Amino acid sequence: MVSKRRLSKSEDKESLIEDVSKARKQPLSKKTKKSHVHNEVEENDSIFLKLLKTSGVILKTGESQNQLTVDQVVFQKKLFQTLRKHPSYPKIIEEFVSGLESYIEDQDSFRSCLLSCERLQDEEASIGTSYSKSLIKLLLGIDILQPAIIKTLFEKLPEFLFENVNSDGLNMPRLIISQLKWLDRIVDGKDLTTKLMQLISIAPLYLQHDFVTSLPEILGDSQHADVGKELRWVSPLG
Repeated sequence: MVSKRRLSKSEDKESLIEDVSKARKQPLSKKTKKSHVHNEVEENDSIFLKLLKTSGVILKTGESQNQLTVDQVVFQKKLFQTLRKHPSYPKIIEEFVSGLESYIEDQDSFRSCLLSCERLQDEEASIGTSYSKSLIKLLLGIDILQPAIIKTLFEKLPEFLFENVNSDGLNMPRLIISQLKWLDRIVDGKDLTTKLMQLISIAPLYLQHDFVTSLPEILGDSQHADVGKELRWVSPLG
């Protein structure tokens, strides 16, 4: 698992509020866009890009959907095994997630990672539906990656809390939170509950309501008692 220093509620909340404050004062910079001449993201020395491709995901530039060349379960199993058996495990987890964080600094890339992948399996393998989960959702389904991916998502959220809806109609905070819905397993339910409560306490009113109503779809029954306690110190929803 990725080790991380546990912060107190007050420290962690102050940090999140500070992130939001910076995000409001400094609008998202115009990131350098990747070249759209080549639809596929160019390979480099990033372990993140290499492991994704060998496991069955091809990242695309611009507004193109990322592509899944194998069944979703096959991708998750292969990536898990590759990471778990890597000579530098568990250090490789940090390197992989660091590569993800660098990649999603670009808004188009982040958006694509939150939207469903395009499936490229043959007809027999694709019987049923062509729908696929997003790359972020697939990564959240891998236990050894989930805590670090959740941490990354909550670090990105403040950038979008006070932005208007995108020209394509997407609300980024809602899209980010939707990645956490209906996961088969939550590795650290208490930590996720705390992060959600801190987010609700500083989010705009309309998002507070959305986030609260999403809690039953995110957290398991075992976390319901914790949610009740946490909501006592969250600011009123009005």
